[in-house]
Amino acid sequence: MDGGKILVVGDETDILHCGYSHAITHEGRRYPSAEHYAQSMLLMQFKIDEAKILELLSCKSSEVRRHARLILLENIPDGQSWKTLADYMDSARQSFTMEGLRIRYQQDPEFKKALTATKDSLLIVCDKKDADYGIGMDEDAFIQLANKERLTAQGLDNMLKGHVRPPGIGANQLGTLLMWLRYEEREKGRNSKIYLPVNEVDGLSTDDDGSFLKLKCNDQIIYLKGIFRPLSNFYPLPMEIKGYRYRSVEHYAYEKLFNALDLDAKCVEKVVTTVNPCDLKTVAGKVLDGQKIDAEVLESKLAKLDRWRQSAMKQKFAKLEPLQHLLLSTGQSLLVDDAWSRDDWTCGATESGLQTIMAKDKVGIEQIIDWMCSTEPPKDVCHLQGNKCGILLMELREKFAASTPNRIPLTVPPVDPELLGKISPHIICFTGESVFSPFYPAQIRPEVGLPFLASPVHYVAQETTKYLAFKDSTAGYVNAAKSPIECWRRLYETIAGLGRGFERERVWFMEERQKLIREALRLLFEQHAPLLRALLETGDAFLAYCVRWSSLDAELTIGMRESDLRHWLHSVELDSKQLADLCAKPLAFRPPFLGGNHVGFILMELRTEFREKGASVWALPELILDTLTVLGSDSPTENLMADETFDVLDGETNGLPWANPLLLLAKHTKDAGLLEAARFKPPGRGLVSVDEPRIKEILAKIDGIRTGKTNARFIENLATEELRAVLAHLMARVRGKAEECKKTDSMSKVMMTDIQQLRKLRDEILVEPPKCTPPPPPPQQCRPRPVSEHREFFGTYHHRPTVRMSAGADRGINFSGDHWNQGRTPLARGRSHTPWVPKETREWTPLAPTPKTTHQQGPQGRPKQPIVITRGDDELSDGELLDSE
Repeated sequence: MDGGKILVVGDETDILHCGYSHAITHEGRRYPSAEHYAQSMLLMQFKIDEAKILELLSCKSSEVRRHARLILLENIPDGQSWKTLADYMDSARQSFTMEGLRIRYQQDPEFKKALTATKDSLLIVCDKKDADYGIGMDEDAFIQLANKERLTAQGLDNMLKGHVRPPGIGANQLGTLLMWLRYEEREKGRNSKIYLPVNEVDGLSTDDDGSFLKLKCNDQIIYLKGIFRPLSNFYPLPMEIKGYRYRSVEHYAYEKLFNALDLDAKCVEKVVTTVNPCDLKTVAGKVLDGQKIDAEVLESKLAKLDRWRQSAMKQKFAKLEPLQHLLLSTGQSLLVDDAWSRDDWTCGATESGLQTIMAKDKVGIEQIIDWMCSTEPPKDVCHLQGNKCGILLMELREKFAASTPNRIPLTVPPVDPELLGKISPHIICFTGESVFSPFYPAQIRPEVGLPFLASPVHYVAQETTKYLAFKDSTAGYVNAAKSPIECWRRLYETIAGLGRGFERERVWFMEERQKLIREALRLLFEQHAPLLRALLETGDAFLAYCVRWSSLDAELTIGMRESDLRHWLHSVELDSKQLADLCAKPLAFRPPFLGGNHVGFILMELRTEFREKGASVWALPELILDTLTVLGSDSPTENLMADETFDVLDGETNGLPWANPLLLLAKHTKDAGLLEAARFKPPGRGLVSVDEPRIKEILAKIDGIRTGKTNARFIENLATEELRAVLAHLMARVRGKAEECKKTDSMSKVMMTDIQQLRKLRDEILVEPPKCTPPPPPPQQCRPRPVSEHREFFGTYHHRPTVRMSAGADRGINFSGDHWNQGRTPLARGRSHTPWVPKETREWTPLAPTPKTTHQQGPQGRPKQPIVITRGDDELSDGELLDSE
């Protein structure tokens, strides 16, 4: 009904009814239907005899509820009545019915298929025997009522609510349970695609029985960079152990080693005064090389070095609660420490390289951990060997997670719930090349009178150097970068190299960085009105910042390419609001490699802020760029890793697949279509070289080809980007020549026009002016003469032309009969009059009537001039004269 928005479910003969005859099994017992299961479990709550329950199971589905009620009436506990137990019986029946429907959903494929096919329809159970679980009437009565009241799905849903339900209409509780079960199973299916199964891997430590500890690990990989860097043993985080203060875990371990070897205070002092923990291995090696220590003793002491490290790690996290929360915020991801230290405690693979390895068909997280822990990994992946620090941190995380279920977010929550509720179903993706990105090279000025900055990223870098108190030379190194991408890389490089303390860096990554990005983008849109119009034109769409996932910018980007994101959303059936909810969750509760998209949320907040201030699209100038350019679609910056050198011309590297939610889902489901979409290599962009001196040199050589000074063979060795730049310059030349030709043609036309005008003037001067002639008289009104009714020619009336005669009384003579010959005198022309005799062979055809014509009346006082139309004598018949005024 209502176009499929309402579906009617019948009584126990309907497959969706809980009383439908399909046996289910639970805890070794068989039940004829879900209704039998619910009533049996209800009787068990009152400890009814087993024989009574077996008797209940033998009843029909239509009678099981009535029979169960009779059994309960006979066995009501002392001090209770049916009225006092009514509420409990109601809620217990719903709970057990729902449980029975869940069991049936797992065991009955037909029921699962039928319930799934209902989609989002409102389910109405038409069972007149049960007014609580059904609508209280059969199907025909309900359809008649719905047609009479013209009920829609929304109206019927409102009517079934308890406080507005009319009398005689049931509660439809079974329909509600079925719809809730449908929602539950749909969410389970969606979550099974979003959150893939967690792997169980071996750790490094062993139990009392000698077996390795089991660790839970998903497909997420987090490098100890940025906000995660304090987790590393090689981070200079002071700590106190047994009353002594140490710079880091490595300082504690090497100081214990030197004390165990009974080295003097000067040797120990060299360890204590080493600032960078990554340099301790080199310093300790030089000190030990200068000492005469037995090899076996040294080897036995070095074997304890790992134990001292583990002990220091436990003390470090036990005494610093914020560090525990930071470790727990990593969820169940694989932790990788790539600190520069030639040690088996770190990993030699870059983050982008490990993500590329993870994208291989038969490579999973278990295989990667095996290579890290192996003593002889394959040669192609030997650089993965090590990473003891990351794996031991995962073991500590397992212990802390057992007692602390909470996970804190790595950044301040992005937006308030009201803004999330306003998001439309549309999703707009933009990249680092977009005008919305902080990397967009548009100059901004922080304040009036201050110099312009090259981009919003330069503003963030400038303010960060002040916040972290960098020296002028260091700040100059960061801000001197012309490229926004290079400036961002230098900023992270400097923060990692200098170290400004755990608390200050944590606050910068969690709060200050997002505030600075927001302020920089606000300045960008305030000072560039066309960019603000482009932002407002996005409406209420969800803005996704499509850049690959990295540990440094995990909270800023969405972590995927645009094509991968859209395929993934379609596969897992997520809309824009659900995607926003996922991105707003802490990292531990998000799918692997899905970022927090904070840049997108900041843009949506700014969009709302500018609207509230009165900014209007129509009042702002238009941005003269196409949509793909505004959004930076299919840009190589989708592959950007913040701390790695980015080469936009490296098409091979930029086109490689890397781990993302779509690729992981395709590998898990082994869907060929998803695998093809995940491994799709985006087409390369038509990049153009901007090396102007080089381009001018090439153009000079090309110009020399015409004169024979150079050979055209050198063109084969030019790069594609250089050829595009050369082509652009040559096309500019052609367009310039075309413009010159147009200008020349236009000037020629102007000159021809001037020449023609001069010639005309010359002719007018040389030619004698014409004589003045009076103007012709104006036209006169001609009045037609009336035709006499008595003029008859051969028995027919016909208008004959008037006859020119002398003035006098003869004008009144009737030209008929004998009057024609009476008094007829010859005309003055010297010829005699011959009477007119008609010819026998001539047939007279009457002339067409002359139309009446009206002529303008001439000016008063001017005499009327007769208009004489002369004809030759040969054209006149005998006795016929032409007269006209």
